[in-house]
Amino acid sequence: MSEQLPNLPELYLVDGPLQLPDLAYSFADDWKTEIYTAKEIGDAILSVPGVKLIHDASPNWDSWVARWEKGGHFIEFDITECEFDPENELRPGLSEHWGGSKFKNHCTVDEILFVWRLIQKKCPGVWLHDTDCRMYNLTIFNELFGQQGRDSDGENVTSTGDV
Repeated sequence: MSEQLPNLPELYLVDGPLQLPDLAYSFADDWKTEIYTAKEIGDAILSVPGVKLIHDASPNWDSWVARWEKGGHFIEFDITECEFDPENELRPGLSEHWGGSKFKNHCTVDEILFVWRLIQKKCPGVWLHDTDCRMYNLTIFNELFGQQGRDSDGENVTSTGDV
């Protein structure tokens, strides 16, 4: 049986509220966004089993790259750091914050959910975002994309064993 991975949109990790509605777009954010530093996100990504640091944040966070890998499957991350008004109300004194991360993937939906859940354990206001500005929570992402790569009985035909 040949491996069939899901056909997913281009994805990014972004910040948002602690609870994301099922239908959410980044341009219509009428919620309180959680603010994270690049280091907080980097630490959350690196805490996931199987993630290795490829390049550190030297000379800056734009250089940082990490990669989760299992078998021939992977998720690759970068980090964008943005300036932030230190007189902000959300995290006073913070002058830079995490502006998002690439989430380049070649893996199953179950593997994406596994990695994403573990990142959310450290940074619960982190969501997937596509190029149409659609934001996904875990439930809606699984509902929309989780059936790709499954047979008619709902079994994962792309499984690489326990994720």
